[in-house]
Amino acid sequence: MADLKKVGLIGWPATYSVSPAMQNAAFADLGLDGEWEYDVLATPPDELKSCVQNLAERGYVGANVTVPHKQTIIPMLDNVGLSARGANAVNTLLLEDGRIQGFNTDVVGIRADLEANGLKLKGMKVLVLGAGGAAHAAVLALANAGSHVTVVNRGNQRAWDLYRTVRRGVSSQFNLSVEERSALKKIAPDMDLIINTTPVGMTPMHPNESPWPDDVPIPGGITVYDMVYRPEVTLFMQQARDAGSTAIGGLGMLVQQGAASFQLWTGHEPSIDVMTQAARDALKSVEDSA
Repeated sequence: MADLKKVGLIGWPATYSVSPAMQNAAFADLGLDGEWEYDVLATPPDELKSCVQNLAERGYVGANVTVPHKQTIIPMLDNVGLSARGANAVNTLLLEDGRIQGFNTDVVGIRADLEANGLKLKGMKVLVLGAGGAAHAAVLALANAGSHVTVVNRGNQRAWDLYRTVRRGVSSQFNLSVEERSALKKIAPDMDLIINTTPVGMTPMHPNESPWPDDVPIPGGITVYDMVYRPEVTLFMQQARDAGSTAIGGLGMLVQQGAASFQLWTGHEPSIDVMTQAARDALKSVEDSA
């Protein structure tokens, strides 16, 4: 085990993450479980800097980064990739030649899962709910795919901050607008896809809640994508299905971003099916123990 390569999840509290089960299943599937290991690095905010500085001496060659560290970790890194700069968030670290590089595989993950579900993003009209880190990744991915994106957030200033940040990472024509929540009733019927990037609806913090206003009908015949993956079917997804639209949960994005991180660390392409099943099993185990 002297040559064991370690990767882990830096977050706080990160207690219920399914990433260890998902990544270790992928290692085992490729026969890498004797060479690679994924664990959790529970790191309070005041310990983040020392955690990052000590990764190499503790045997880590990479890591994932989750809340609340995706933005605060950026100044601690030697290099930050273009997608991470455009998303203003880092969710993957790679330690190489004494340097720590930061990447954002959420951008790859959301686009890969949308396309895996048969969505043709070029020219698509997309409404994004929220303006946090997840929204940055989604908007960057969609803008680079040629979608026409509209962002709606409770605070307009955050939405405009997103606009300015994402613009730095867009390599194609930039089709992004910001609208007030009061405009939803008017703009929603014109959309092809609505994406919830907020945690509203997530168990256990926001159960039985929806990010969609009660007084605005969800259009029928479109696609709704909820980044929340616990529960498997959120209230927002059920509302969309009741309105005659297709609803997709966020587990696929979780898996796709994890697969992109896996490939960055190991150079191997993992099985999406294996990672998906491991994530589902881990989620079921959490639900059963709750």
